[in-house]
Amino acid sequence: MDAWISEVRSLLQGRLKEVFEQARDLGNRYLQAVMDANRGQEWKRKNTLQFRVRQRGNAIALEWYVIAWYGGTGQDRQMRRTYIPKRSPSRRRDAQVFSYRIDDLLRHTSGWDDDLVSAVETEASEYRRQAHYLADMLVTLGRLQRLAQAQTSDKPAEDTP
Repeated sequence: MDAWISEVRSLLQGRLKEVFEQARDLGNRYLQAVMDANRGQEWKRKNTLQFRVRQRGNAIALEWYVIAWYGGTGQDRQMRRTYIPKRSPSRRRDAQVFSYRIDDLLRHTSGWDDDLVSAVETEASEYRRQAHYLADMLVTLGRLQRLAQAQTSDKPAEDTP
């Protein structure tokens, strides 16, 4: 059973790595589109949303941040990121939320980037969902493996005549 679990674990981890790579590629495409478009915009019409993709262990986070600049125009100018939380329409505390409300994101756009942000969030929500379920399956496999090991160590040795 251990060999089977190890094989399934490697398949799931490979798929999780693919999801992360696809999400990172989405983030890079979004960043490039924003950088290209922001060059031609005046300061007040620039896109201030940042899309961030991170991985820690089996958890993948695809998050949106608002960027604001503080200070003068010289060396003392600082960038601050503010996390935009996902809001759940459900009253259940354990309800899973895989996507942001588009209204929450469009509140921070300039108008010209509405379609870009909506498209990125639509694709990102699918990656969030996949990553969540893959990580859940990996946790379940770990529990199954520990159970199988506990059962084999608890079995009494059979007497041979």
